[in-house]
Amino acid sequence: MVVCKFGGSSVADSAQIRKVSRILTDDDSRTVAVVSAPGKRTDDDIKITDMLYTCQKEAAAGIDFSERYSRIRERYLTIAADLQLETEALALEIDEIEQRILHGSGPDYAASRGEYLSAKVIAQFMGWEFLDTEHLIILNSDGTVADRSYALLADALATKEQCILPGFYGTGPNGEVKTFSRGGSDITGAIAARSMGASLYENWTDVSGLRMADPRVIKDPEVVHELTYQEIRELASIGASVFHEEAIAPVRSAEIPICIKNTNDPDDIGTLIVPDRIDREQPVVGISGKTGYYRLYVKKHLLGKETDYILKLSTLLKVHGIIPEFSSIGFDSLSYYFKRDLLCCKQQLLERIKTEMNPEELEMEEQVAMIGVVGKGLYDAKGVLSTLSSSLSDAAIPIRYINYGGSLITCIIGVDDSSYVQALQVMYDAITS
Repeated sequence: MVVCKFGGSSVADSAQIRKVSRILTDDDSRTVAVVSAPGKRTDDDIKITDMLYTCQKEAAAGIDFSERYSRIRERYLTIAADLQLETEALALEIDEIEQRILHGSGPDYAASRGEYLSAKVIAQFMGWEFLDTEHLIILNSDGTVADRSYALLADALATKEQCILPGFYGTGPNGEVKTFSRGGSDITGAIAARSMGASLYENWTDVSGLRMADPRVIKDPEVVHELTYQEIRELASIGASVFHEEAIAPVRSAEIPICIKNTNDPDDIGTLIVPDRIDREQPVVGISGKTGYYRLYVKKHLLGKETDYILKLSTLLKVHGIIPEFSSIGFDSLSYYFKRDLLCCKQQLLERIKTEMNPEELEMEEQVAMIGVVGKGLYDAKGVLSTLSSSLSDAAIPIRYINYGGSLITCIIGVDDSSYVQALQVMYDAITS
């Protein structure tokens, strides 16, 4: 059994919904589908969820939101009419939602109605059952999914042959509608896949799988056809916009593969995310990075052996709200790297380190970028790391930091911020040539 999730671009209008219908009916194993709210139809369009958030905000401030809400109403009724559906009951539900927003329903309720109405329309068009997730997915106070949600959803789905679910929300500890973070329909799909013991979780979007690098930086990067849960997690940790981490957790624990597919090109192979893979053909699956790091350099005789000194320095950084993302420690010195936006009191911190830690040398360097190369075969692949360093050297790009070994599937290389785009291109070319 396959659970499918369709993103906002896949349900943006009636033409897209017809594509969704064909995808679902083309394969009898696709029996459960989770849908998002309608997304953008054009670059200058506005997502339904964004409009609902704004309507609720304006209502709370006593601002008339009727004109904006009328565009939401028109969007859904146009979709339904184009699909040749009866619209009277839908119009009444849309009006009822407007009244609830007007009379004080919060942002979570307002935002969740995008998915709710989308699922209602698609279920009616498909002739499938609509199943509301509000009281089936229970969220803890910290936003995590309560374990009993899986049994509740499994029991509800057990009696359904073909079912459409709204994504993005459940019930919070107070018994009211609670949404996930943005992109949360992915989470609902993963919960449904685990609840049903699915053989596959298909995530349908507007791209044909994950790219090896950011297409905004690298022109037309290659698609990764297979990678592991751990590889995608490490890519995300170094800046890649890949897949919602919370949407991986439910299926990863059950070892259910995820396949990212293109609604507009359903025959494309897409990207498969699996528990494990053979890495001989593609040792490296991706490259990503982040700019905007500080480098704090501290030198003191035998610092590497003074664990109390390092602990005290770490505590001092934490007091100033700094938790380093990367570090390197030598015999007499160490370097910590952290994002610039974490530091609001640079001079005060440096003065405290000088006074309380008495270092022999102390420096704060700005404008460092970190680039990560990720792949399960990185450890065994001959020449990959040397190729990366020699390629940067040939391009006259100095390496400011390098770390391999903390993770056997990720190598982190630091360069100047000003060299970031060039370095990313050089490293991408090195691993794909």
